[in-house]
Amino acid sequence: MALSPTLVRLCGATGYRRLVSAHPLVVVTGPPGAGKTTVSRLTALRLEPAACVIESDWWWTTIVNGHIPPWLPEAHAQNRTVVRSYAAAASAMASGGFSTVLDGIVGPWMLDIVQASVNAAGLQMHYVVLRPALDVCLERALSRLGEERVPGHPALTDPEPIRQLWHQFSELGEFERHVLDNSSWDAAQTAERVCALINSGAALVADAGLG
Repeated sequence: MALSPTLVRLCGATGYRRLVSAHPLVVVTGPPGAGKTTVSRLTALRLEPAACVIESDWWWTTIVNGHIPPWLPEAHAQNRTVVRSYAAAASAMASGGFSTVLDGIVGPWMLDIVQASVNAAGLQMHYVVLRPALDVCLERALSRLGEERVPGHPALTDPEPIRQLWHQFSELGEFERHVLDNSSWDAAQTAERVCALINSGAALVADAGLG
């Protein structure tokens, strides 16, 4: 599949720089409280000429009966099904001409699902992990108490699963090079660094090591 050039405008930049490929699929992930949703939108706004955000939180709300909290071991099969669903949606949007930012908790243990969808569509995937310090994640997540990002579904503010998910992202081996510690950056500064990773190609994921 031939890929034509596309452009990205970085925060504070006066011009445009070329991306690695047209209509990239960018996964922005990390533990709860990492700032994924805000940063994903700011990143997508910097992608030209057309871009969208796939907010994976919405997919979890489609399970109206039999939902298992996704941080529990018995949720493994459910979680892979949900990830497969929103990965397909993200790939469809990218294939349709939209640079696509996928916002969600997609650890390397689930990346093979997204990669399979990306490969089937002939796309490239960039993978960025936002990983502020644990105390920062907890503070940000607990500040959302009472907030409903998805109507009828309160934001996760329980400290225990937040800690559990943070620790799952704490040692990523070969994927450590995809990590941004945004503890001291605001959302705009973080989006700028995400764009820089995309632009340089440093966040690209190859098939090797996934499975």
